[in-house]
Amino acid sequence: MKKWGINMKKQLQHLLKGKSIELVPVTEEHMEFICNEESDEELWCYEEHVETDKNRIRKKFIKRIEENDVFDFIVKRSSDGVQMGVVYIWECITSRKSWEIGYVILPEFQGNGYCLESVQLLLSFAFNELKAHKVLGMCHCENKKSASIMEKAGMSKQGVFREEYLCGGKWVDQFYFSMLDREYHNNYK
Repeated sequence: MKKWGINMKKQLQHLLKGKSIELVPVTEEHMEFICNEESDEELWCYEEHVETDKNRIRKKFIKRIEENDVFDFIVKRSSDGVQMGVVYIWECITSRKSWEIGYVILPEFQGNGYCLESVQLLLSFAFNELKAHKVLGMCHCENKKSASIMEKAGMSKQGVFREEYLCGGKWVDQFYFSMLDREYHNNYK
């Protein structure tokens, strides 16, 4: 099935290589890592809900492997193959060619540029392979690291969704970032 110039079922052929990392498409072999990372409530402290049932997480990600509108990647360090995190890109509005990104790097690997490089690779994949018109990302307003990553990657802060979701029992604001295809192609020549 062709969609935006890419055969989505060939997801496993999309190994994305950067200077210090590789983004490897998630397979069933990665499920233990995925389940541990996705169920870590401390790691996801800025989210409204953290799924802790590892069976549900496993089913969700196995299903996503076959879906045409989502790509999940393990972030591996190129030098030794260590798994450091997970990044995601999913189609949010088909008719608008809009895709959303998400990412997480384990705490022991943060501060080394791996997350920024991951987001840059996702943006390249989105605009060059998926032919996205827009890529967006959102984060809790207190998640300064996540906001900084999107800004450093060249995404523009579009605004704040006030009291967007419940987190830790209180309503919190959420930043909204985006990048258009023309901005990407002008900035990443």
